Amino acid sequence: MTPPDGTAPRGAMLALYGNTFVMATGFYVLVPLLAVHLADGLGFGLALVGLLAGIRAGAQQGLQLPAGLLADRWGVRRTIVAGVLVRAAGFGALAVATTPLAVGAAGIAVGLGGALFHPASYAAYARLGGARPDVFARREALSNAGFVVGPLLGGLLVTTGFDVVCWVAAGLFLAAAPLTWWGLGRAAEPVAEPAGPHAPAVRTDEAPAAAATPAPGGMRREARRALVVLCLLNAGAWAIFTQLQLVVPLRLDAVLGSAVGVGAVYAAAAVLVLTTTVPVTRWLQARLRMPAVLALGVAAMGGGIAVLGGGPGVASLVAGMVVFTLGQMVFQPAMSAVVAAGAPAASVATRFGVNGLALAVGGVVGSSVVGALLAGPLAHGGWAWAGFALVGAAVAAGYARAGRTSPRR
Repeated sequence: MTPPDGTAPRGAMLALYGNTFVMATGFYVLVPLLAVHLADGLGFGLALVGLLAGIRAGAQQGLQLPAGLLADRWGVRRTIVAGVLVRAAGFGALAVATTPLAVGAAGIAVGLGGALFHPASYAAYARLGGARPDVFARREALSNAGFVVGPLLGGLLVTTGFDVVCWVAAGLFLAAAPLTWWGLGRAAEPVAEPAGPHAPAVRTDEAPAAAATPAPGGMRREARRALVVLCLLNAGAWAIFTQLQLVVPLRLDAVLGSAVGVGAVYAAAAVLVLTTTVPVTRWLQARLRMPAVLALGVAAMGGGIAVLGGGPGVASLVAGMVVFTLGQMVFQPAMSAVVAAGAPAASVATRFGVNGLALAVGGVVGSSVVGALLAGPLAHGGWAWAGFALVGAAVAAGYARAGRTSPRR
C-alpha cells in the first residue's frame, strides 16, 4: 500500500511503467497490420474491415465504466491482470481466425481486455503518483515508445507470417500479467487513512486523489456537476484528438502520396512526444493551473489541424503536425491529472471509466461529423479547415471558464 506520506514504492512505480511499455509494444506490434491482413490476407471487403475495427473499439470504449467500477471493488491489480490475460487470448485467437465471426469474437476479447485494464491502470498511476501531471506524462512517453518499437518489430515479424505477429503480441500481454501481479503488489490499492489528531495530513496540491474523507451532500452534488462539465469538455477535446486517426493521415497521404511518408511523419511525431512530454509537462506544471494547460493543449490541437489542412504543400504539413503534437503532449497528461484529482482514492478507477465513456462518445461524434465533411468542405485544403481551430478555441474557453474558481495545481 502507498505509504502515508504519499510516496509510492519505487519498485511498484517501475513495474507500472514497465507494464505500460510492454502493453503498448504488444498492441502496436499487431494492430497496424491487422487491417492489411483482413483485406489482403483474408479477402474481407473494406466495409467489413471497418465494421470489425469498430466492434473492437466499441467493446473497449463502451465497457470502461463498468470496468472502472469493477476495479474499485475488486482491486486494480486483479483487474489489470484479468485485462491483459483476456487481451492475450484475443490476440491469440486472431492468429487462427479466418471468418468474420471468428475475427469479430477475437476483436471483442481484445476490446474487453483493454476496457478492463485501462481505467485500472490509470487509477494505479493516480494512487502511486499522487495524480501529478508529470507522472502521467511519463506514462504517455512510454506509450509512445511502444508506438515506435511495436510497428518496427511487427514489420520484421510479419515476413514470417501474420500468425507469428499475433502470438508475439499475445506473449507480450501474457508477460505483463506477472509483472503487474508481483511488481505492483498491493501498493496501488486504496487504504483508509487513520482518523484523529495523529492522522497524516494530505496535501491537496500534491495528492488530491488520496483524499477519501466523505463530503457533505452539497459538496458531492457540486463535485458531480464538475465531473459532468469536465467530461463534456474532454469529449469535445477528444473529438479533435481522434482526427489523428482519420483526417490527419488522409490529409498527409493526399499531399505526400506515399504510405511510407505518412508512417515516417507519425514515427517522427511519436519520437517528439517520447522525448519532450515529461520536461514540457513539468515546465507547465510549475507555471500554470491545470485548466489553463488543458485549454492550451486543445487550442493547439485544433490549430494544428487547421494549419495542416488549410495551407498548400509540405511546409503546412510539417508546421501543422508540430503544433498538433505539442498540443497532444500538453493535453493528455493534464487531462489524466485533472480527472484523478477530483476523485477519492476508493473510486478513482470509476472516475476514469466515466471519462473513458465520455471520450468514446466524443471520438464517435467527431469521426462521424468529420467523415461526412471529408466528401465536401474538407475535400481539399482551404478555409474550411479553420473550423478545427474554432472548435479547439471554444473547448479551450470552456476549460478556462471551468477553472476560474479551481485551486492552483
